[in-house]
Amino acid sequence: MNVLSRLFAACTVALLVFSASLNAVAQTLYVKPSSEITLRRGQGTDFKIIAVVRDGTAVELLSEENEWAQVRLPEGKEGWVLRRYLSETPPLGQQLEQLEQEKAALTRATETLQQRLDETNAEKDRIDREYQLCLTEHSDISDKYMTLQDDTADVVQTKEDLKQAQARLVDLQAQLSTVQQENEGLAKSQTLKWFLAGGGVLFLGWIIGLFSGRSRKKRSSLL
Repeated sequence: MNVLSRLFAACTVALLVFSASLNAVAQTLYVKPSSEITLRRGQGTDFKIIAVVRDGTAVELLSEENEWAQVRLPEGKEGWVLRRYLSETPPLGQQLEQLEQEKAALTRATETLQQRLDETNAEKDRIDREYQLCLTEHSDISDKYMTLQDDTADVVQTKEDLKQAQARLVDLQAQLSTVQQENEGLAKSQTLKWFLAGGGVLFLGWIIGLFSGRSRKKRSSLL
C-alpha cells in the first residue's frame, strides 16, 4: 500500500513537472531593445555563438537555469541567452504596429458598423413612411366605414319607411275597395230610387190623365 502511495505521488509530481514544462514551452518572450545579443550553445560566455539575435525578436522559452534561458528562434535554432535580455512585453515598435493594426481593424469594424447603421436608418425611414401611409389608409378606411355605417342606417330606415308605406298602401287599397263597393251599392240604390221616382211620376201622370179624361167626358155629357 505504501509502494502504491509513493508511486501515485511520483506520478503526480511528474505530471506537475510536465505541465510546468509545457507552460514554459508555450511562453513567448521578446528580446529587449538593446544591442544585438548572442545565442550560444551552452550557459556561459565561453560557449560557441551560433546566432546573433536582434532586439525585438520573438523567441520561444524552453527552459531557465540561473541567469540563462534556453530559447528557440523563429527559424528553429535553439540555444542559450542571458535571461535579463528577455522580456514578456513586446518592443514599442511591435506594440505600435500591433496598435496600428488594431486601430485599422477597429476602423474597418467602425466603417462596417456605420454602413450597417446607415442601412438600418434607411430601413427605419422606409418603415416609418410605410407606417405613416398605413395610418393614413387606416384613417381613410375608418372614415369610409363610418360613412358606410351611416349609409347603412339610412338604407335600413328607408327600408323600414318603405315597409310601412307598403302596409299603408295595402290598408288604403282595402279601404278603397270598401269605398268602391259602398259606392256601387249607393249607385244601385240611387238608380232604384230614380227608377221608382220616375215610375211614380208616370203613374201619377197616368192617374191625373185618367181623372182628367173622365172630367172632360162628364162636362161633355152635361152640355
